[in-house]
Amino acid sequence: MAGGREKDVNAPGGGARRRIIDIHGHIHTPGLDAVIEAAGVPGAPAKRKMSGISDPALRRVLTDVDARIEDMARIGVDKTVLSPAPPQAFYRADADLALALARAQNDHIAEVVAAHPRRFAGLGAVPLQHVALAVGELERLMGELGLKGVRVNSNIDRMELDDPSLEDFYAAAEGLGALLFLHPQGFTDAERLGDYFMSNVVGQPLESTLALSHIIFAGVLERFPDLKICVAHGGGFLPFYIGRFDQAYAKRPECRENITKPPSDYLRQIYFDTVLFDARSLAYLAGLVGPGRLVMGTDRPYDMSEADPVGFIGSAEGLTDAEKHDILGATTARLLDLN
Repeated sequence: MAGGREKDVNAPGGGARRRIIDIHGHIHTPGLDAVIEAAGVPGAPAKRKMSGISDPALRRVLTDVDARIEDMARIGVDKTVLSPAPPQAFYRADADLALALARAQNDHIAEVVAAHPRRFAGLGAVPLQHVALAVGELERLMGELGLKGVRVNSNIDRMELDDPSLEDFYAAAEGLGALLFLHPQGFTDAERLGDYFMSNVVGQPLESTLALSHIIFAGVLERFPDLKICVAHGGGFLPFYIGRFDQAYAKRPECRENITKPPSDYLRQIYFDTVLFDARSLAYLAGLVGPGRLVMGTDRPYDMSEADPVGFIGSAEGLTDAEKHDILGATTARLLDLN
């Protein structure tokens, strides 16, 4: 790790200990992949569900609650915000099946949260290819089930997140105070990314970059200024190349059609998790959007997860102890009303 890892900011002498909250932990709902395969939906993902986990011991964490709690204790996490595991976003299913799959995931996550309320909060799933159904299920999971929002893919079976059909969903999410956790599910055009795990190393952050670009340039954040979005993996590549986006806004009229401010301004309306692996990147992102927009994530239990989240946050230069404490849990607690 570049720069090394400093002392635990919650160690004795570092101030009162606060809850360490992981906003990015995945859970797999059993049985759904077999259902969608049996239904003949193209691209059924069952055979790929564990492909990102090479450690057999960690595979249990995806489905076994006791194993997850043990893993949380091992890495110093008090509470995890569970979200549906890639690739369990079934955006190719027809209306009835898509709704049934989303409801099954939401019910499963809600049951885990209800059984361990001190350990878990939950984000659910909605069938965004059927927007009216998605709005209804969002209302149910936020109300009846007590979940805190939903995981949203970086595209909806190649439909971009600025598609006009999603306006009602964004309006509902904003009104309900639901968090949209933007997390990619592979890369749409991966022919050049077959080697060296580049489908994940390059493809995942590139997907998030494309999704954010559409959201920002299309004016989604201008029309819905109170919409709560958190982007996985530190926002992909976009925050680290935002100057080029601002240059395009200044010089190209098509980049100003739907927005009245430079793209960098809209970044400060978004939350970003800390799954970056390099403390210099974390410090840069904090300087760009403000430390109050960073929330600790791990991406457990996948290979591309952070196994020392407290140490990683502690190693970032230029952040005060209070800011590090907030990133480790207080900001997520406020964002999701976990208090």
